[in-house]
Amino acid sequence: MFSNYSIYQIGVRLFWIGGFALTFLQPKMELHRLLNSYHTGFLDTIAKYATHIGDGIFFSLVIIAFLFVSLRSSLLLLLSFLTSAGIVQFLKKGVFPDVMRPMHYFQHDPNFHQIENFTYHFYNSFPSGHATSCFALFTILALTYSNNKLIQVACLLAAILFSFTRVYLSQHFFQDILAGSIIGTFVAQYAFQYLNPILEKWDYSILRKKK
Repeated sequence: MFSNYSIYQIGVRLFWIGGFALTFLQPKMELHRLLNSYHTGFLDTIAKYATHIGDGIFFSLVIIAFLFVSLRSSLLLLLSFLTSAGIVQFLKKGVFPDVMRPMHYFQHDPNFHQIENFTYHFYNSFPSGHATSCFALFTILALTYSNNKLIQVACLLAAILFSFTRVYLSQHFFQDILAGSIIGTFVAQYAFQYLNPILEKWDYSILRKKK
């Protein structure tokens, strides 16, 4: 079944299988309440910073950094980011504008864990833009370094864990990051599959000009 896939691709698909099973077995609100019950002060602090890996700012910094490694990879990252972000914003604002975030429902629940001095959002929950960016970013990196198993595993763990911070912080439901993971992964995979050969002539950096 997975014989033609890399470690990263297998891991992502297993995440989807497990994620869909979880969402079918547990109603959205109950699942989020269950996940919210697992928290520590240490994780609260870590998650607040780790979640920024899914920001557009971080993605932009990676794109800039790859200008010094490979213009082709930098362009693939840029196109993946712009395309996936555009799809997410269209879905958030145009298709699912009334889907609220977890804190809209749980803000007055005294038993629901909330992090002090943290800014929660209430609108435009589906899908998760952060999760989409994480999976788009790490999918491109995993495909670029497909021969390195350590990088494959690192990208897989990073994509899942950094995306999950959105659930931990109650900025999104699990279904939101699951949808984001699908969008980000497929956009990045198709960008790499169809554009990587076309951009082969750009396989040099701003420091190392093409021969």
